[in-house]
Amino acid sequence: MSDIPEFIESPDPSRYLGDNYLVLDFETEVNDGRFGSALDSRNGLALACWSDHRRRIDYHWGSEFNQDRLRKRLELVDFIVAHNAKYELGWLSRIGVDTSKLLCFDTKIAEYVLLGNLAAPDNRTGLPRVSTSLDDCCIRRGHRPKDPIVDLWMKHGIKVSDMPPRWVLDRCKQDVASTRALFLDQRAELVRTNRLGCLYTRCILSPVLAAIEQEKIHLDDTRVRTTFAEFTEKLSALEREFTSFTGGINWRSSKQVGEYLYETLGFSELTGRDGRPKRTASGGRLTDAKSLPKLKVKTDAQRQFLDFKKSLGQVGFALSKNLNYFKEICDDPDTGCLFTAELNQTVTATHRLSCSGIPTVGGNAVQLQNVPRNFKRLFNARRPGWLIGEADGAQLEFRVAAFLGNDRQARADISDPGWDAHCVTAAAMVGKTYEEVYTAYKAGEKWAADARQAAKPETFKPLYGGSKGTKAQERWYAEFKRRYPDLAKAQEDWVYEVLETKQLITPWGLRYYFPRAKVSNTGYCNVASAVYNYPVQALATAEIIPIAVTYFWHQIRAAALDDYIKPVNTVHDSIVCEIHPDYTADFVRIARDAFGPCVWRYLKQVYGMDFDVPLGCGIKIGSHWGEGSEEKFEYLREDK
Repeated sequence: MSDIPEFIESPDPSRYLGDNYLVLDFETEVNDGRFGSALDSRNGLALACWSDHRRRIDYHWGSEFNQDRLRKRLELVDFIVAHNAKYELGWLSRIGVDTSKLLCFDTKIAEYVLLGNLAAPDNRTGLPRVSTSLDDCCIRRGHRPKDPIVDLWMKHGIKVSDMPPRWVLDRCKQDVASTRALFLDQRAELVRTNRLGCLYTRCILSPVLAAIEQEKIHLDDTRVRTTFAEFTEKLSALEREFTSFTGGINWRSSKQVGEYLYETLGFSELTGRDGRPKRTASGGRLTDAKSLPKLKVKTDAQRQFLDFKKSLGQVGFALSKNLNYFKEICDDPDTGCLFTAELNQTVTATHRLSCSGIPTVGGNAVQLQNVPRNFKRLFNARRPGWLIGEADGAQLEFRVAAFLGNDRQARADISDPGWDAHCVTAAAMVGKTYEEVYTAYKAGEKWAADARQAAKPETFKPLYGGSKGTKAQERWYAEFKRRYPDLAKAQEDWVYEVLETKQLITPWGLRYYFPRAKVSNTGYCNVASAVYNYPVQALATAEIIPIAVTYFWHQIRAAALDDYIKPVNTVHDSIVCEIHPDYTADFVRIARDAFGPCVWRYLKQVYGMDFDVPLGCGIKIGSHWGEGSEEKFEYLREDK
């Protein structure tokens, strides 16, 4: 694998400690009305500024077709430094630079790593989000921020070509100087606190994400229109039935809704611990969407009402959050049913990726990280005759939890080829033994299949602090703690650590901060669910999946398969590709290596972690996303 860059083949975060780097910043001619992204062909490069460790700043006015001097300079450095480097990587790709050969140090991601979970707001404690913008990072550290005048012009849509060139140049130079100063501060702190490896993992993913965004993702026009029509008709029919059922209430009038709920239908009001009815600030009865599912059903009419509301909410949500956007993309003759999913690296508290679709003219957008399973079938390959393949980390979060908790039973379950996690859950929820449920499920008995399906959403909830619910759910939550006592104790120890120190340090160096953590006189910790969740979700989807995706991308390029296997999306636990039908075996081969042996080696080399739990990979290939039979692979340690 000589074509794989050395910093990928032999990953080593200490590469960042040298002085052979180049700090970059670009100014662009924005014509898309947004941020001047390289993803939009209407935008163009206007100015490039760069500096090395000697602080001398060089620059060149010119488009992406006229940056030879910068391109040659990049060939001589060990890594580049930029704030939100994925943006610069997009432009470097348009300049003609092979970004797969570039190691970057992203100061925005570095600040995100140092902030832990503080870059995302905490709704439980009211902790506000801490910004990772270049300005705010510099202000916090005592460095000079951006020129406020030029920044204001840009935010109001004034183009670079309409601004005084000297002002634009001074701004770009200042951004380079500020980024360099920020980099030096962050590098020292990352080394001192053992978090340089976390930054390395996130930064080697950046070129992969930039390439995925450039590729875009394709919708099946026929399926989108058919599904949109089905859901639109379904919503209309439900609304007609609901109006007939309720007699036609003005749902914008909380007074009318309150009268209907509590007088006509006879629901009992929700009460507080003191037994008194819960009310709005103005004393009105609760009629909001969050309160309705909590109302206790006593009559058939009450049950029918809540079923109507649930169905209306589900269908309306599907249209507003997904199908309206998909149809607008297909209606736009300029898109070719393609749209860009922007993959965000510095948004979530857990540190896994998030996604935001570029808004349509109608203002709709969609998060590809959260596309409902039944809508994945609306995506197909843009290239005629090609297939869609997805490789994911099988039950990855549970495997991670088994490792972090060093739980003997969890390890035994994972290693047992006959173990079915959802049958374990179903058995607890229906009050039967695992053997009874598993045997009946394998025999094709409907009750067991239904029980297993109903149990799926509950299986891993206890990992994230789930403890309250229906009697059936609580039976499972209690059984989970009994079955996996080592894991339960480890998570409780995390909570004790947070209550004592207000932070949690993970085995791979990442830190989470809980400055407002407290415990009530009943023993309830206000941040317990987050403490249970963050380490498990982070190691699985902020470390392991990015590692697998990065190695997958580099291996298809090293094998000269990048013209036949095109990554178009990455979700929390998977990578999605368009595949030429003659190269499906190559897709499977490379995915198997990336999601198993590559992960083990990287965790050992970069974090010193001996991840001694088996890993798994599920692979589906079909005409559309999520379709086709699934092939599963298990990796034992001796396979590494």
